[in-house]
Amino acid sequence: MENKNLLIDTHAHVNFNDFKDDTKEVIKRALDENIWMINAGAESKTSERAVKMAEEYEEGVYAAVGLHPSHLVEQDVEYKENGELIKYKSKPEEFDYDFYLNLAKNKKVVGIGECGLDYYRNQQSKISNLKNKNWKERQKEIFIKHLELAKEVNKPIIIHCRDAHDDLLAIFNLAVKPPSGVMHFFTGTLEQAKKYIDLGFYVSFSGVITFPPRKGEIVGAYDEIIKNIPLEKILIETDCPYVAPVPHRGKRNEPQYVKYVAHKIAELRGVNFEEITEQTIKNARKLFKF
Repeated sequence: MENKNLLIDTHAHVNFNDFKDDTKEVIKRALDENIWMINAGAESKTSERAVKMAEEYEEGVYAAVGLHPSHLVEQDVEYKENGELIKYKSKPEEFDYDFYLNLAKNKKVVGIGECGLDYYRNQQSKISNLKNKNWKERQKEIFIKHLELAKEVNKPIIIHCRDAHDDLLAIFNLAVKPPSGVMHFFTGTLEQAKKYIDLGFYVSFSGVITFPPRKGEIVGAYDEIIKNIPLEKILIETDCPYVAPVPHRGKRNEPQYVKYVAHKIAELRGVNFEEITEQTIKNARKLFKF
């Protein structure tokens, strides 16, 4: 499945420790296949690392900076993501607006995030301050600060949302007018996808769309969303090192595998691969302005 067309992995984490031993090799493999990437930070260290990494390349490697909601409290995170065990320890971090503002002004930073609301991981993990019933409000507060940051630097927001779509939409409808942005690793319904699109957002899909449905899961749920939203609003991503697509499922994911996501979307929509690559490139360039 060799690919000479340009593809853009709009959400990667080559800046994570999973790649500390072969960072440059992973990036080279992607660039050699004409695959570009945006590495998203999840807290201060990975955000800073994403920027430094992007600065080493004239083109093809970009950064986003932000504080993931799971890093707002200390917790031992352990959950299954489509059959894959995700496990890590999260240290609490305060959102330093000025720190992220300084990073966001860098010309290689093309987005703010990943940030958002995640009620799933908090419910599945051991949180040291679980007795604090204000953790949802805390997530909302920090997310709104990200929206303000995105507005100040005029860059799109990259949103992580898990089991929190109603609250997220309420923020947009009642409190803050969202800037341009993308719903990363979309896991919602077709109805929710359409609501985000009506707000001007893009919807991004990862390698999970190549997985067969799990027991109890609605067959073809992703398929129906992908078939019934405008191609002009679709982006593709890996979210590496997590959820590697078939045929690499269960292994460490990396940006070069984003091609399998594009092929699956082409298959579902009944169009050729080139149509997907051309349109998703246009979409990414329009949103991230590179």
